[in-house]
Amino acid sequence: MAKIKLVPLREAVEVIRDGDVLFLGSLIESRRPMAAAYEIVRQGKKGLILLAECSLAEDILVGYGCAVAWRGCYTGMANFGLSPATLRKIETGEFIADDMGHIDIILGAMAAMAGSPFVATRATLGSDVLNPDYSRVGQIRKLARDPDMIPREKFILFEDPFYGEGQVKLQPAMKADVAIIHVQQAGEEGTARVEGPLAFDHYFIHAARRVILTAEQVVPEEYLRRDPNRNQIPCTSVDMVVEIPWGGHPSQVQGFYDVDMAFIRDYVKMAKSESGFQQWVDEWVLNIESHDSYLDKLGAGNLERLRSIPPYGYRPRKTCAGIA
Repeated sequence: MAKIKLVPLREAVEVIRDGDVLFLGSLIESRRPMAAAYEIVRQGKKGLILLAECSLAEDILVGYGCAVAWRGCYTGMANFGLSPATLRKIETGEFIADDMGHIDIILGAMAAMAGSPFVATRATLGSDVLNPDYSRVGQIRKLARDPDMIPREKFILFEDPFYGEGQVKLQPAMKADVAIIHVQQAGEEGTARVEGPLAFDHYFIHAARRVILTAEQVVPEEYLRRDPNRNQIPCTSVDMVVEIPWGGHPSQVQGFYDVDMAFIRDYVKMAKSESGFQQWVDEWVLNIESHDSYLDKLGAGNLERLRSIPPYGYRPRKTCAGIA
């Protein structure tokens, strides 16, 4: 008998343990698991080690003290500059950043997905990514709940033994305790369909010990399986599914709503100072009891102005062919 994996958001986030290595899906401000990030703050998780990037979702976790380290390739808020809380915590020494190449994340996640401890590559050879003075894996291993989730070395240089083609880099697998991925549609058993860029998600669903999907819509598995070529996430890799409409706000979720630029702009302005960040978290996270309350605070009118317009999948900025 098929297993129904639907749970409330609170129950899903409760599986995250202090010191876990956490991957939050997609990238920059597209299809981010924002509702889950807010719930992590409400539950007061501590000591988390983040993977891949530090954009809005991660910046909130860093600023509130939920996350202590990060291994990835991007710390920014797109048009609004560097992630303000992350930058502040790095400068004060409260947060450890271990920079990697973008391709290093992909290859590391692919290795973990395949059950391999590493892959061999020439990517980033000759760059400062390989400067041993910049490696922070030793420090991060000491912070992880399970040190073996972090490699003992950031990389190892090795001479190609098969073809004699010179030096290659052994890139260790990039493992995660928990991956949280926001999708457009998921079945009650965990099959999921993603529109738009997949980012690293199709690797980390196999590279993580536990996978939580938050979804705009939960639909029958039978509906998704009518057209299996459009499904990127198999039910066998998913542990829990949470139905949470607007769960990616203020990021964009293609086909549902566009990015809320004004909301992100206001966050960046507030988060540039510790007091401003705390004020923002109080207003938008801690003093809000539920996701429904969050949507009520945003207001139906504001949400409607973000809603995607077919056939674009987003909200056109300018009037085009009679569409405002």
